[in-house]
Amino acid sequence: MTKRSRVVILPIALAAGIVVMLVFGIFWGLVVLAFGVAAAVLVAKRPPRRATGWGAGWKPAIQHQELPPPPQDPEMLYGEPLVETFASHAPPLADLALPPALRGQLDGFALGRAKRIVEAPDLLTHAAADSESWPQVEEAVARALAVAEAHHVEVGGDGKPRLVQALALCATQGVLLAEWRQLEDGATVWDGSAARVRLSDAYAILRIAEASQRRLLPDLFAGVLRRGAEFELSLLVPYAIAQGFYLRLHGNPPRVAAA
Repeated sequence: MTKRSRVVILPIALAAGIVVMLVFGIFWGLVVLAFGVAAAVLVAKRPPRRATGWGAGWKPAIQHQELPPPPQDPEMLYGEPLVETFASHAPPLADLALPPALRGQLDGFALGRAKRIVEAPDLLTHAAADSESWPQVEEAVARALAVAEAHHVEVGGDGKPRLVQALALCATQGVLLAEWRQLEDGATVWDGSAARVRLSDAYAILRIAEASQRRLLPDLFAGVLRRGAEFELSLLVPYAIAQGFYLRLHGNPPRVAAA
């Protein structure tokens, strides 16, 4: 746009300058030429405007920003996690006949909450300093290691601390999600060994795992000496998150905000 405008302005200015020069004299002709050159330079420097078609009030959508709670977030019973639950890679609550609109609202809300948990700074440091939460993190890690051993995964070597730390981070993320639930709903209500939580929590566990798996897989593999081909090591990520969530629900609600 600017190059074409400059090409048009300069010849017009030159022709006008010559006409003015012949009619009114050299001085006024030079003045017209100077104005023409200045206009061409200004057009050349003007940044091009890109048409978006969205209108002046349009703003890009901000993904992962936590949305307001959905109009409905029904309770559900959450029992002790099993690694086989995650092996199917099925969507959360696939066995429930939920309306698609409600599923979308729950998933969108969980996506924002998961993003905040994954990006929360110094999670392990804070959890280690919390006498209420850290025993549950340790227990979740121990259960994840026991599952790995039961599936013929041999853990050890110089990379074992990296694996343990990765599992501890996953468990801590689950702990934070549980504390958030208790902040909103109060002390957990139990029905036998199953906790009453919200449907969005199941989505949040999956979203946290999805965001963490790729980043933590190198640390998990670093601590594995030998494993059976039939076991997906990545399943330890959602399992440790779910264990941290489940174990923390047994504790008292936190006294301060979770995030």
